[in-house]
This record gives sequence, C-alpha cells and structure tokens, in this order.
Amino acid sequence: MVTYCTVADVSDFLRVPITATTTPNKAQVEKIILRKEQELDRRIGHHFGGVISSGKEIHDLPLLYSYGWGSPIFLKHRQIADLDATLGDKIEIWSGDSYVDHTLDTGVHNLEGEYGKMYFRGYIFTIMRKNRIRITYRYGDPTVPYDIQDTCIKLTAIDLINSSFRMDILPTGANGVDISASKSDWRADIENCIDNRQEIFFIP
Repeated sequence: MVTYCTVADVSDFLRVPITATTTPNKAQVEKIILRKEQELDRRIGHHFGGVISSGKEIHDLPLLYSYGWGSPIFLKHRQIADLDATLGDKIEIWSGDSYVDHTLDTGVHNLEGEYGKMYFRGYIFTIMRKNRIRITYRYGDPTVPYDIQDTCIKLTAIDLINSSFRMDILPTGANGVDISASKSDWRADIENCIDNRQEIFFIP
C-alpha cells in the first residue's frame, strides 16, 4: 500500500488522467510510488506514515554504563514503537552458544524510543561483548510531512517522464513546456528535501 503519496496526487501534479485503463495505469504508477518510497527511506534513513520493521540489528555491548540505566545501545533508527512481541519485535542476548529471547524481560532492558536508544542492565562486568545483542523493532513517524509527499510525487513524475509514458499526448500548453528544465527543477527540490530530512548517523 502506498503511503507517501497517491496515484491521484501524481495525476494532479502532471495534469493527466491515470486510471485502471490508461497508459500508464493505476497499478503501474503505484509500483513506481512504492519504489520511490523505499528510495526515500533509504536515503533519508527514516520512515513516515506509520511504522515498519527494522529487520535484525546486531550490536556490540559497549564498555559504558549509565548509573540507574545500564549499558547503552544506539539503534540505527529513532521514533521506535513500544516493543510488542506479537508484532515481531524481539530482544535477544547471546548466551555463548545461542541468542536467548529477552523481549518480555523488562528488568533487563529499557527503551528510549524517541531517540532510538536502549539500555541493558546487569552486563557491566560481562566478558562477552562482540555481537552480544540482536534486536528487531518497529520505527517511523505517524504522519507524512508535506515536503516528503511533494518529493515522492516529483520522483514518481520524473520516472514516468523518463519512461516516456503518455509523453506523446502530455499537454504542454500553447508555447510548450521545457520538460528537461522542469525535471531539473524537480530534482533540485528533491535533493533539498533529502538534505533537510537526512538522519545523522554516528559510527562507533
């Protein structure tokens, strides 16, 4: 399901009808939107319009300790949803021969979801630290900002134009429109949005 923009948004932006029977059709444009959403997620490092799974993240247990909190793990994302094992969230700790599930053991871990930080208690003197923690969680902002919506629309529009869909009948006005100049302006807007929204990652 598309999240960042709809087929109707793209149709309005290009001023061309897109239905189940046009070329391109609604299903084709939805596929492009989904690809562009993934591209934005990858380049920005965050997700909007709901939560998605992080997949398994493996972390070393740092030789750090905050009194009353424990040893901090810095996750790859922020805005972490409350942990829910029924939705696929999982906290695993390496025991020496396998990962042991500690998802429901709230006495071991504490999550600061807003900042993407998790603390583990009781491991300050442990010897095993390499790849000790394996975490699966869900993250994302509940709403889609207007600039993200606009960027997804323009990414989709550029893909459609580059694929020559409907370009033989795309209205361009009495004096015509410089498509190359328009795409250049759209790309500048896209890069500006990504630069403004891009997450900052710290490499330990």
